[in-house]
Formats: sequence, structure tokens, C-alpha cells
Amino acid sequence: MFSAFLKTFEYDRDFSSRTTRKDFWKASWLDIIIWTVLIVSYFCFKEINLLYVVLAVLYFLVTLTSRFALWVRRLHDTGLKGTFAFAALVPVLGIFALLFVFMSDSQPKDNIYGKYVPASKKKKIK
Repeated sequence: MFSAFLKTFEYDRDFSSRTTRKDFWKASWLDIIIWTVLIVSYFCFKEINLLYVVLAVLYFLVTLTSRFALWVRRLHDTGLKGTFAFAALVPVLGIFALLFVFMSDSQPKDNIYGKYVPASKKKKIK
């Protein structure tokens, strides 16, 4: 999980290829855990709220391009254009639409964003 998360930083400017559902979620779980810890800490430790706000803003800025590139590559894998990632700007409905797409299967054929690689033939992330 940690290596998959770090791998997103290697491809933080790759907006043209594909990322499978499995690789997407392997990379996203650590991000979800970090955000959960920051949010829970903010509400549990009222004395140092500013610290958690600063940490959250810094974390958001550091991971912004790698997260957005991961979203775009996942959208490409399902056959959608990467501009659909801007649906996240639509309150509530946009997030649910993206989650639905992120959980759906890969497009089982080659598309303009790259070749289809079945999960059984894909190289494992070390």
C-alpha cells in the first residue's frame, strides 16, 4: 500500500495513460487514512486545531498534482476523458459520480489512452 502511494508521486505529471482499479485503490487507501487521521485529530484536540489545519493544507498542496493525475489516469482506464475529474467541484453529486466511476471496471479493450492489460498479466508493484 505504501509503495503504491509513493508510486503516484513518480507519475504525478502523467495525465495520458491508464491506471487499473486495483492500482488506484492501493494508492488511494493511504491517502484516505491520512485524511481521516487529520480530520479526527482536528476535532479531538481542540487546543492545537491550527496545527492540523496547517498540516492538512500542506498535505493537500504536496499531493494535489499526484492525486489529480491518478484520478485522470483512472478515468482514462474506464474510457472517460480526464476533464471529468472536474466533477469533484460539483458539491456532493460530483463526488458520488467520481466514486462510481472509480469503483467501476476497466474498459476491457485498448483505447486512445493506452493498451488494456488484464490484471493477471500486469506486473506487481514492489
